[in-house]
Amino acid sequence: MAERFDMSFKNKELKMWLLIMVPITIIGSYFLLTSTPSTRHYPFGILLIGYAFYYSWRYRFRKKKKENKEIQ
Repeated sequence: MAERFDMSFKNKELKMWLLIMVPITIIGSYFLLTSTPSTRHYPFGILLIGYAFYYSWRYRFRKKKKENKEIQ
């Protein structure tokens, strides 16, 4: 059975998602509002970089968590 998702600030994955994605969303929105039509793809790239950073962190976190669980 899949692990349940805890929607509280005790959940490290939720805290990291908020710490990474909220500033990335604000930066992307700023660039979207201030960019010229020829550079409208930059906010999308910024958002993709944020997602890539979060999911790479999440992959490493879960891998380390799984290794610690196997050792014990």
